[in-house]
Amino acid sequence: MKRATSCTGALALLLLSPLALAQVAADPTVSAELTPLVVTGTRTPADTFSAPLIVDTIDRHDLTLATASRVEDILSDQPGLHVAGQGRRNGQTLSLRGFGRSGVLVRLDGVRQDINTGHLGNFYLDPALLREVQVARGALSSLYGSNAMGGVVSFETVDADDLLRPGESSGARLSLRGATGNDELGATLSLFGKTANGELDGLLAVGRSESGDIRRAGGQTTPEDARLDSLLAKGSWQLTDDHRLFSSWQHYAEDATQPPNPQQLLVEGDLRDRNTTSDNLQLGHRWTPAPTTQLDTRLTLSRQQIEEPDAERTLERLGVQSDGYHRLNHGWLSQTLAFGAEANRATQRPGGTASGFPNADIDTVSLYLDDTLTVGRYLDQGGAGEFDLGLGARHDGYRAEDSQGRESDRSRVSPRLRLAWRPSGGLMLYSGYAEAFRAPTLSELYADERHFGGFCMGPFVCVPDNFWVPNPDLRPETSKSWESGLAWRFGDWGLRASYFDTRAEDFIDTEVDIFAGTTRATNVSRAHLWGYDARLDWSPSGIPVTAFLGLAEVSGHDRDNGDPLGSLTPLEGLTGLDYHLRGHDLTLGWRGRFARSFDKQGEDEALPGYGLHDVQLAWQFSPLLSASLKLRNVADKEWYRPDGNLGDGRSLLANVSLQW
Repeated sequence: MKRATSCTGALALLLLSPLALAQVAADPTVSAELTPLVVTGTRTPADTFSAPLIVDTIDRHDLTLATASRVEDILSDQPGLHVAGQGRRNGQTLSLRGFGRSGVLVRLDGVRQDINTGHLGNFYLDPALLREVQVARGALSSLYGSNAMGGVVSFETVDADDLLRPGESSGARLSLRGATGNDELGATLSLFGKTANGELDGLLAVGRSESGDIRRAGGQTTPEDARLDSLLAKGSWQLTDDHRLFSSWQHYAEDATQPPNPQQLLVEGDLRDRNTTSDNLQLGHRWTPAPTTQLDTRLTLSRQQIEEPDAERTLERLGVQSDGYHRLNHGWLSQTLAFGAEANRATQRPGGTASGFPNADIDTVSLYLDDTLTVGRYLDQGGAGEFDLGLGARHDGYRAEDSQGRESDRSRVSPRLRLAWRPSGGLMLYSGYAEAFRAPTLSELYADERHFGGFCMGPFVCVPDNFWVPNPDLRPETSKSWESGLAWRFGDWGLRASYFDTRAEDFIDTEVDIFAGTTRATNVSRAHLWGYDARLDWSPSGIPVTAFLGLAEVSGHDRDNGDPLGSLTPLEGLTGLDYHLRGHDLTLGWRGRFARSFDKQGEDEALPGYGLHDVQLAWQFSPLLSASLKLRNVADKEWYRPDGNLGDGRSLLANVSLQW
């Protein structure tokens, strides 16, 4: 009965939202223009500086993205955000604000990427096809549902307008890239264009790269032989001034020879051939009846397939979602609404001897509404300051079932409350409370295959084969978070900072009983996580220099026994300085990454702190030709991530692009 009610509500919102918006769009009091950038974490167009949370944006003009060949290259410069693994694309997973891979939601063009296959990664994309990456920190289940406990990382691919120069209606771009750290060479060819009136536009991009063994910090290498083919096809059609159809297909295919565990540095046994394929398709409609109103409705199909000798894992997700925003002006009071509905089915299908990936389905239905009320005037206008009150909630219901008929049917409401005060246009103080959750994966609920084979520890001590034990009664992980912060612009300086305190319940852990021969997912822990993020920017007028400093730290412990718990982060800092030679379109830059010593996750071993240095250069030789270079870890210093994995070694990353 709950499922029927949720489905009816989702359908009602999908059908009635356009009708309601049509009525308010005609309201002559609605006149405020919104900033075009839709911010992950608010789902509305806003200035990222004054959003009531810490949001970092990396666009394609940033050298971090322009020279990247892996997700690790894009995100490793984000304080407090860590990429686990040894540099292999299909072994990369994220941790943020104390939550691991399952507590950080990854989205590609609005579609969640959450395949869960043990030590394999859960997102597959080619950085050469990206326009922008947004990292939103904090509990965001009120907007995004399951997995958004530590934050949301959103990847957006390029479209024709991103590549067309002013006055152009068509073009082509050839980008050549390479990295010495893994002997990678690659190329991407993009064709794009639009009609004279902008009614139609389209883009087709194809890429190919090949890479070899990966060089880690200190000169140690780990084996890899990979070939990546990627494709992006996008297009849109402006039916009328208010209505636009859009579609896209993002394809990723990697053939690699690597260790059975791609997060492994040292190899024990033979290497394994692994083929990874990911497809994301969308067909959507955008309705923009006013500059302050937009509604996107899209049908999505995603499919990830991992093939190995004698084993295969396939995840398919079919969904429909509708997300919108609208601003109302009542004179002394204004409102910004974000709303949406979502329904999808995810299907897992194992093949051969695939383990820990059961044959099962999960259906999810969601509704959310977020309302921000703004009232007041700034102090210099005779008021007490401008106040924002944000109220929001999302209802998620899911029902999972495996091939043997075992069911798990649960629902969760994720509320969010926030208050902001702006005494002037350059200062904002905010505080808020949010609840978040993470639904168990199908593997945690239903896995019942063999986990690993038995072995003998001595002549008289042997252990049996170990098998997964299903737990369909597993509860979702939940958290309650308080966060307070500020955003301040003063002259040439800008500062954003926040402090968070999170109490998490029902952590899902894996219990392995060696002598009983069982492995089972259980709800075991209560965690307390706390920490802070800060960003300081300096853009002086009159001199061609920009600089910044970012700091982050995450601490945590088990509330029952006091032991360290969570994906913790030592005090980390990232600082940078760029010098712009405007007359020559040349930018020289330096980046420094620093961390104090810390304990390895789950162990008493202490790992040393580090100080790493990168240098970079961007040069626009002419309107047709540009180049980007980045030398990472200049001194080739040996350093470790909090999970104990070796970090990147010295590597020169390069990109040369010709556009005509």
